[in-house]
Amino acid sequence: MIDFEQLKINNVDLNEKIEERNEDIIKLKQKVTSTVQVLTHIKEKLHFLEAENKEKRSKLLAVEVQVANKRDLLTRSKQARDALRADNAQLKQRGGLVGHKTLLRDYEDKKDETDELQKRMQGLQEQYTDLIATCERIKTRIAQTT
Repeated sequence: MIDFEQLKINNVDLNEKIEERNEDIIKLKQKVTSTVQVLTHIKEKLHFLEAENKEKRSKLLAVEVQVANKRDLLTRSKQARDALRADNAQLKQRGGLVGHKTLLRDYEDKKDETDELQKRMQGLQEQYTDLIATCERIKTRIAQTT
């Protein structure tokens, strides 16, 4: 009977250990289930992010193409601007006084003054010619009277 009692005690101990192991198994199954759910969630998120990255990469490529086109346009615009600046400088150089109002006004004033002086000089020359002719007539009258 002692053996039977001992076996019963051993059996109870083993049943308790089995129960503990079963509880551990249940806990581990719950952990595995939780881990699988987390892993599934992470995989779904990974697929979503990969799709989003793919979309963003294609948008990035489109933007890079636009940037390259805009850079080319900017380069051409700058070259056109530089060419226009050079043309403008050349036209200013050829234009002389056209771009300088003060110099142009001064030139016009000097031209008007020169024209007036030439008219005055012409009048004085005519007066001088008349005076010379008058002097010659007077000299011939004096010579004729003497």
